[in-house]
Amino acid sequence: MVIFIKNHPFLIVISFLFALLAILVTSGSTIQFDEAGVLLLRTAGDTSVPIGGEARIDFVYALTHLGDSKTLAVITILIVGYLFYAREYVAAKWFLIAAAGSFIITALSKYFFGRDRPDIVEQFATATSGSFPSGHTLRSAVVYALISYLLMQTRFFDQKKIIGILTLAVIAVNGVTRVYLGVHWPTDIIGAWLIAIFWLLLCKKGYDRACIKSQEIE
Repeated sequence: MVIFIKNHPFLIVISFLFALLAILVTSGSTIQFDEAGVLLLRTAGDTSVPIGGEARIDFVYALTHLGDSKTLAVITILIVGYLFYAREYVAAKWFLIAAAGSFIITALSKYFFGRDRPDIVEQFATATSGSFPSGHTLRSAVVYALISYLLMQTRFFDQKKIIGILTLAVIAVNGVTRVYLGVHWPTDIIGAWLIAIFWLLLCKKGYDRACIKSQEIE
């Protein structure tokens, strides 16, 4: 694993950035940035009211369900099932590995860091696990990026730029909504994105190698 990462400079950069962020977070060096980020999405003078007023809370809460573990689990099962049905066994295997891996990484990371949730504003969603990194953000970034990649490989979707933009929008919105609802610090979201990028690139390398081996066997 270490040798593999050394041969891919971008993975080293992502690893360094996350390690640096983790050190800053655990040392409390990001607290001013985090508090400012959370308060930025609240009404000036009343931190119990998010920008846009209380009328938008339900809408934002609905959006954040895009990253719920149950939602992503169902999506993963459906897509993996379809890929097996279509006899795309390598793609099915690596989609499952990448998606399931994001769940495992989330759980381990939250347990390891054990960061407290924001307590400077009212929270509009229920969250009991550790704050860093954001599980909603990490898992949704991985799963929706995987879906985007699959769509770009089919002949039915030739608008790759549009697919890419929509995917980035969904991933970004999912992250921002967690801060808006008061259950995450901004650095929780940034950390989740860094892990997601690292994990996706790692899985992509594994998928490419598996495809080559599969073609050699055939």
